[in-house]
Amino acid sequence: MIRRVEGHIPAAPNYRTVLRSYTLGPAQLALGTGGSQYGRVAIENGRIAAILEGEGPSDFHPPAGATIAPGMIDVHTNGADDVLFNRDQGNAVEIASQSYAAQGATGFVATIMTAPWESMLHAASEVAEAAHQLAEHQKISGARCLGLHFEGPFLNPKFRRVHRHDWLLPASLERAREMVEACHGALVMVTLAPEVEGVDEVARFFFDQGIVCSAGHTSAKYRDGMFAIALGFRTLTHAFNAMPPLDHREPSLLASFIQETRTTVQVICDGYHVAPVIIDIMYRTLGDRLVLASDYMAPAGSGYRIEGGVVRAEDGTIAGSALHADRAIRNLMSYASIPFERAIASATATPALMLGIERECGTLAPGKRADISIWDDRYEILTTIVAGQPVYGAAHLVPTTTVKL
Repeated sequence: MIRRVEGHIPAAPNYRTVLRSYTLGPAQLALGTGGSQYGRVAIENGRIAAILEGEGPSDFHPPAGATIAPGMIDVHTNGADDVLFNRDQGNAVEIASQSYAAQGATGFVATIMTAPWESMLHAASEVAEAAHQLAEHQKISGARCLGLHFEGPFLNPKFRRVHRHDWLLPASLERAREMVEACHGALVMVTLAPEVEGVDEVARFFFDQGIVCSAGHTSAKYRDGMFAIALGFRTLTHAFNAMPPLDHREPSLLASFIQETRTTVQVICDGYHVAPVIIDIMYRTLGDRLVLASDYMAPAGSGYRIEGGVVRAEDGTIAGSALHADRAIRNLMSYASIPFERAIASATATPALMLGIERECGTLAPGKRADISIWDDRYEILTTIVAGQPVYGAAHLVPTTTVKL
């Protein structure tokens, strides 16, 4: 079983609008569990009050052929549109919030990439404060920032990719505490190479804090991976990228995270970072333990460009993806030949479980936050709803009462 930890999900804003209580539907409901049913969703004060049968009164009708699903969660993004959390810091949060809402995502985890140490801490502090201010002042008009992710600086130099060698550092408890303090309690995940000096002690510290340890940018082999899992590592950052391949004679830590059922495996499902046939094999092997992550990277200045569907540095090294969350779902459906209701779980229920916030979101169920995405019959995003309030595509909801959007 995947270990569940309490996450640091921000409190839901108290929206002061007319949409306090309403019923949405009828439509096909992709529940986030891999199953589906035809029905309606009753929403009260920002939460799902009930899942109802299809027959009965409704306040808002989605278009014919629409599917109602949980809102997606992107657990690894470096920014949105043309902004980066490292570079644009707090200013990037609201832009990312609106951009992700347009993709059907209701939550994202902001990644701080390896940089000079003080710069990383400053960027993290600014992003955390901006996310807090948006929630505190009820200004959320899109997806929530669910917390922060440090990708570095405790990485293996041989698998650093675009993370500069001179910015990488050995792990220490002092630095780990500085990371937590800089994020004002909003640090939810750290990507570390299990073999880096000092990681054992640091991983135990993060595990005790309820912070997800993710293995990545690593040269670790199978035995190292199993030891890391025993320490508390519970997920793998962008599988197959920045790590040794899945060799049949000398397997890497990839094999340990695929084999061990307590873990999840994150993948960039753009068809470039990992070939479609490998995505198919991964899904057949992992099922609902697969997590879709975008690793979205805006071209960070003149030295970066979008080429061949990915963002590359000047030397051709892949720096990140140009992938949007809704495209990842359509890709997974195509590559693994699975229906929407199964694919959507890899972007909703499984990332929520990975982050320890599954009691709050990730599935359509009574008591959960009314964080919802609505898709048309071609699985394009129609509407995104956060805490019961439409934040994107409200015009696609047809009111049947005097309730106004």
